[in-house]
Amino acid sequence: MRIVIGGISHESNTLNPIITGQEDFVVFHGEDMLKPGLFPGASARGIIDALQEAGCELIPLLLARAVPNGVVSADFYRASKHEFICRIQEARAAGTIDGVCLALHGSMKVEGLGCAEEDLVRSIREILPAAVITAALDMHATITPELLAGVNGFAGYKTAPHVDCAETGSQAARMLLQTLRTGKRLYTAYQRIPMLIAGEKSESEAEPMRTLLESCREIEKHPGVMAASLLLGFPWADNEHNGVSVLVSVLGDDPDMIKTADKSAAELAAAFWDRRRDFAFRTEYYDSVTSIKTACRAVLEGKEVPVFISDSGDNPTAGAAGDATELLEAILSMIDTIEKLPTPLLYSGFYDAPAAAACIKAGIGATVDATLGGNWDAVNGKKIPFRLTVKNIVQKYGPYQSDLVLAAYRNILFTITSKHIGFGDPELLPSLGVKAEDYCIVTVKLGYLEPCFRSIAARAIMATSKGCSNEVLETIPYQKVRRPLFPLDMDMEWISEAKR
Repeated sequence: MRIVIGGISHESNTLNPIITGQEDFVVFHGEDMLKPGLFPGASARGIIDALQEAGCELIPLLLARAVPNGVVSADFYRASKHEFICRIQEARAAGTIDGVCLALHGSMKVEGLGCAEEDLVRSIREILPAAVITAALDMHATITPELLAGVNGFAGYKTAPHVDCAETGSQAARMLLQTLRTGKRLYTAYQRIPMLIAGEKSESEAEPMRTLLESCREIEKHPGVMAASLLLGFPWADNEHNGVSVLVSVLGDDPDMIKTADKSAAELAAAFWDRRRDFAFRTEYYDSVTSIKTACRAVLEGKEVPVFISDSGDNPTAGAAGDATELLEAILSMIDTIEKLPTPLLYSGFYDAPAAAACIKAGIGATVDATLGGNWDAVNGKKIPFRLTVKNIVQKYGPYQSDLVLAAYRNILFTITSKHIGFGDPELLPSLGVKAEDYCIVTVKLGYLEPCFRSIAARAIMATSKGCSNEVLETIPYQKVRRPLFPLDMDMEWISEAKR
């Protein structure tokens, strides 16, 4: 079987003013996608491995991925899509294409266009109108009517933090193989739930998500059910399609299978809605000032170390700018207390290319006058002046080739990056010679802590700081979402099809 594979994947935060361009993406073209080691934990890896094991002839198109950020550049998307489509046309001219398996996010937005996934799928359908298309999606995907019409079967992540990406890709590939081998068509049932949920209220190991995701796994045990997915939408993308989606993809479009899929989707949607008020933050949380005060007391009085504070409103892995300063301002307002800490407060970190460049130019050991913050998020960030001492420098770190700087100010140690990357990477701090467990307070621009931090945290506090990934959704000035929408409209009523 000849199978087309590829994907353009991005989680786009429409509240972030940054335009995500070519320099922010890592792109693999054609055969480069098949190299061993390609994003080992990504859905594309699962797709490739499953199809290769089945003996398929793979037609790799293009795979582009970037850290969540602002909406994607129209020029970058058009160029990537053009390459994507040209490679499909070349493959079709060379022989029959049996199917398409895509590694997508589901909440990628392009300037002036909107939903990238539906646009891409529409163009594929124009070339391959009868092809079977399956897709692996992020748990925070947003389903639009045209995307639903263009793709035959979907599989979504079932973990947050996302640790089952490759498995989800494999599931999407197996779904494609089954329909091609049996000749049975795929049918996908869909239910939209008028809700938004902050990611930090929907960790997969916490209730009610644990039980609801277990229900998905139980549904998948039914004969003919290929995937049952809960897709939560992306709350920091202001668009008319946002909300929670339930998808159940089954093998066979006979009346019994359609009934099974529709009934399962409706019942799962009803169960989700019934527990809407049970979604809550898993960790203790406070405003920025209270978070810092609580952490300092824990260290100075309770001898709890290390205490982690999540700067949740400015989380780059949720598409925030990475240079908001509300939490930093709270820290500086308590600098006398910070000076009494037994170790420096470690703050990881700030996306500030000018500050990183100034530190690198000066070199390790030098003292530099620079500002941190406020280059992009001018609403929630300010350019705060510091006299920084450069402690370490790492250049061209990781797949995005970012420069990293470790710099000190009084009893605070900052990590500074030249590119918009995530701070949950377990290798970032060690690359700078830093062990997080050696510091009494570690502030990270994250929401829920990644496993590498959670495993060592004596205590975890989430600061509900202001920024482009503001966790208090009720305070976000949405303009485009369809109302009523819970929790923006707390007293709204909604009845799923299972209860009608």
